[in-house]
Amino acid sequence: MVATAIVAAMAAAQAESGQYRYLFNVGPDGAANVTITYVSRTSGSTWLLVPRDFASWSMEVASGRVVHEELEEARPIRYAFYLNYSFTFTVDPEGLFNASITYTSRYAAFIEEPRGFFYSTQVSCSPMDEVEVDVALPPGSSRLVHVYGSSSYAVEEVGGRVLVRVVGRPKDGRVAIEFAVPGVEARMVEVREDGFKVKAAARYYGLAEEVLRVYVEAQPTLSRIFNVSLEGVEVRLYVPTIDDVLSGVGGYVPFTGGRPGVINLNVFYVRAVEGSLELIALHELIHHYLWRVGIPPERLWVHEGLAEYLSIEVGRAIGLGRGVEGHEARLLRAARGLRSLGFIQSWTFDTPGDLAPYYAASYRVFKALGDRYGGLDYYRRFFEHVRSMGGVEGDEDVVRCLSMAAGVDLTDTFEAWGFSFERGAVEAVLEAKPSWCQPAKLVAEALLELSRQIGPLRRGLRGAAAIVAANAEVFSILAYSVIAVALALASARPREPR
Repeated sequence: MVATAIVAAMAAAQAESGQYRYLFNVGPDGAANVTITYVSRTSGSTWLLVPRDFASWSMEVASGRVVHEELEEARPIRYAFYLNYSFTFTVDPEGLFNASITYTSRYAAFIEEPRGFFYSTQVSCSPMDEVEVDVALPPGSSRLVHVYGSSSYAVEEVGGRVLVRVVGRPKDGRVAIEFAVPGVEARMVEVREDGFKVKAAARYYGLAEEVLRVYVEAQPTLSRIFNVSLEGVEVRLYVPTIDDVLSGVGGYVPFTGGRPGVINLNVFYVRAVEGSLELIALHELIHHYLWRVGIPPERLWVHEGLAEYLSIEVGRAIGLGRGVEGHEARLLRAARGLRSLGFIQSWTFDTPGDLAPYYAASYRVFKALGDRYGGLDYYRRFFEHVRSMGGVEGDEDVVRCLSMAAGVDLTDTFEAWGFSFERGAVEAVLEAKPSWCQPAKLVAEALLELSRQIGPLRRGLRGAAAIVAANAEVFSILAYSVIAVALALASARPREPR
């Protein structure tokens, strides 16, 4: 109790603020030695965020003494990569407290010469203290920079290095800098295996190998699900811009002339939770499979929903770790707040604003169906029907194939989710059947008509109609066989004499 009272009294007695100086000394490969210096002329207490487990940090006290310290979760916001370190201190006889915390951030900057992008670790500390952030850019960098997170900064040259000095607390605890290393072109490397080629700056060779490993490991499962083969898939690891980071772009596949192009992966996401970059890589690869099986990229809710669902399920199966669970949790959390899902039917490449609800709703659709009808094996059956149709065009075609894979008409399910269709899935299936399937068509149409007239039995009757429609060829052959046998028996019956 006495010690606690002393600590509290010292904290209250802090008459003037201390000062934090964050120094990021960025090397040629983007790693930064981080030194956080704290200086105060009066005894007191303070706090700051320190790495949780992505880096090992240490503290050295040059002047004064730490009398109490705590390392705990930050509040009210919990950070995946940071803990709150708070300490109470006393000054030395000269009235000075001086301490430094040091650690190394492996991916503080991303570089593919001549471009570079720096993104600081958390610069978050007690609001009672002053803050300065200094970033020494890699050797050879020019003074032409774009700084984000603060409008109060200076660009200097110190000891042959460009130093960006930010005065004051940066917005959201981050400093981002777009910079250039002029007169230098990055050395590029390629890794290849099983029809995949991954290209990256040589400093990211290990990341390129990791993406390739994931693709090779996932390929047997994806080939079984889609029953198609991919050839010549190219992947490019790229250095982001500030817009990529702010908008959350982890990767993309441009479609040119209706065909998918190079898979572009944002190396920034190597700083996210373990497995995140690999999960993004799987997501983008699945777009290639979806196009190959016959689903056009313009059907965005299908492409993105299935890319989310399949990448999560396959990623979980091959052990991608926390990145999978965290991403799924975010999607489900966002989806729980949606009253309707049908709005995703209008999702296009030109849809403005926040697209997170579209991704969440699309994922929820395909997860719900997968959970109900057999997971990956259900979608294997779905893709069989897509291939047998030569691909799909409209939403009705998609629901029709999903219905055939499930063995039930899913029109009611989708309408309950807020979707609207010009025609139901069963009607679409019947329309596509050849004319010689007329017996099955007549039976299915009769069941559909009854479903409209008898409300309580609507679902059961439509389900029966869906079964007949999905197996129209078999039903029709059986009907023709019965008719043929009946005619044969009738013609063979002895006739009575006159």
